[in-house]
Amino acid sequence: MPKISQLPPSDTVSAADLLPVSQSGTTNAVSVGALLAQTQPAIIAPSPSLLGRTSIGPGGPEVVGIGGGLTLTNGTLNAATADLTLLPMRTSLVETDRMLVTNQDGAGQITVNHIRDLFGSGTAVSLNGLTPVTSLAQGDLIAVSQGGNGHTITYGNLLNGQTIDQASPAGPASDSDTIWVGQSGNTMLRQTLSAVWPWLVTKLPLWKRPVVELSGNTTLDGTVHNNAFIVCSGPLTLSTAVTNMGSGFNCDVINASTGTVVLAGTIISSSGTNSLSQNQTASIRCVTYSAGTKVFASISGASAALSPPGQISGLTATSITPASVTLSWSVPGTGGGASTYTIQSRLAGTAIWSSAGQTNGVTTLAINGLQAAASYEFTVIAANSAGPGPISQTLSVSTQSVLTVPGVPTDITISGITSTAFNCSWTAPVIGGAGVTYSVQYRVSGQTNWIMSASGFSGTSANITGLQSSTGYDVQITATNSTGSGSPSSPVTASTLAAGGLVSSIVWNLLPSGSITHGSGSIGLNAHVTPAGGAIQFGFSTSATTPPTSWTAAVHVNSDLWGVYAPTPPTAGSWFAWAEGTDGSSPTVYNTSFTVT
Repeated sequence: MPKISQLPPSDTVSAADLLPVSQSGTTNAVSVGALLAQTQPAIIAPSPSLLGRTSIGPGGPEVVGIGGGLTLTNGTLNAATADLTLLPMRTSLVETDRMLVTNQDGAGQITVNHIRDLFGSGTAVSLNGLTPVTSLAQGDLIAVSQGGNGHTITYGNLLNGQTIDQASPAGPASDSDTIWVGQSGNTMLRQTLSAVWPWLVTKLPLWKRPVVELSGNTTLDGTVHNNAFIVCSGPLTLSTAVTNMGSGFNCDVINASTGTVVLAGTIISSSGTNSLSQNQTASIRCVTYSAGTKVFASISGASAALSPPGQISGLTATSITPASVTLSWSVPGTGGGASTYTIQSRLAGTAIWSSAGQTNGVTTLAINGLQAAASYEFTVIAANSAGPGPISQTLSVSTQSVLTVPGVPTDITISGITSTAFNCSWTAPVIGGAGVTYSVQYRVSGQTNWIMSASGFSGTSANITGLQSSTGYDVQITATNSTGSGSPSSPVTASTLAAGGLVSSIVWNLLPSGSITHGSGSIGLNAHVTPAGGAIQFGFSTSATTPPTSWTAAVHVNSDLWGVYAPTPPTAGSWFAWAEGTDGSSPTVYNTSFTVT
């Protein structure tokens, strides 16, 4: 048998190649593949390495990777000396994330939420590292300290909580002063006073003075008449009260009536007369200076005022009693406007005239102290600053001999109609007018039974309330004196409005104030009305639950403001101010009473 060294060499080996093997003393052949299958293959891995099995199925050991924070030293896996640089980097945190911390007790973990609480309890935090923002929303949170504790507040609540008294006092205003403005949005911008003024100048030519029309006696008031054109559409008296006007008050008065406007009170007139003829004007000024508070009137000239008035017409007796006669007349149709009227009287058949009285532009006068059952003659003379006009025609009147049953009231007029009420006014009967009282009755048109609305009062107007809407009513008036009742007037018919009001809301603005004497002058009232064009009326009642029986229609002042000078209550006591739409809608009472002495 040849030796192995004597055999020829082989360049390659395959699994099928055969090798001799001795088995139980017998020589057999075995393939290279079968022989090696029974041995451990060589393990080739870098040092140090952790070996294991990561693949599925049979096979040899495989290198297992070592995670971050771990080291393998001398065959030992160790985490106590973990290298943090080997851990993956996180780009965000949530409150439940955990962090590694160490102290004298050793290593431990803590949540991100605990770290946030640590910095929120007073530890200084630098804002420099925070991401800047360029705008804020109403719901954005801002940190505040309150009572030693940290809190948050929304940006919207922070701004709403700021008040003007928290600002430092400012010095005198100058052009460079700045104010807050919002332009085309809610962003706060700044503007200088010098830039605001040119804008105001462009608006001034568009501003117009308010116009207030008056038809009855009025006391000038700073809240209603200041800086206004006062148009007097009827003869009346303008009174002044410096406490209501105030220093600096001014207005222009225009007499657009055919009679005279009298400027009552302590007015200092530029023309020497305190009356305005037809189409005359006056500028009223109230000023306070070293001599006190004074009211001045600069009265314009007028061609009509340069000549005396013409002859008055329409002289008649409107009421005759055993001791009195009430006269009325019309203003002159020619000449200058009349500022005064002088009434003369004499017993019929005598030659001497005597003065029976004088009025300042008023075209009616009651003459008392006459003899019963006597005949009198009356004349009236109109005058102005240019002198008296011609004497009127003579009116002959005989007083009553004894008190008789009153005559029939005349000129019955229905006004102020609403869905539930209307006002009735009339003229007193010429005969039996002394001590007369009235009763007012109404009924649904077509029915026969009369309903008593009011009785036993001396006024010549009354409110009838509690009516049905869209219904026709008849009204009659009866006069009564100590002798008895006269015949009722002929029925006058009127229909109430349909239900539904013109006015939905009334908010009081000017209310009675100061010392008020019963039956004297008038009281200024005004209120804001919704809708702004809804006409309203004012009145006074002794009750906060029962509306007035008499109303005075308001004048539209401006915007939603309506005002009036209502006649002062006739008796002393506690009174309440009322307002409602002229159709009876939204009756509103001011629940605090005022005192009339």
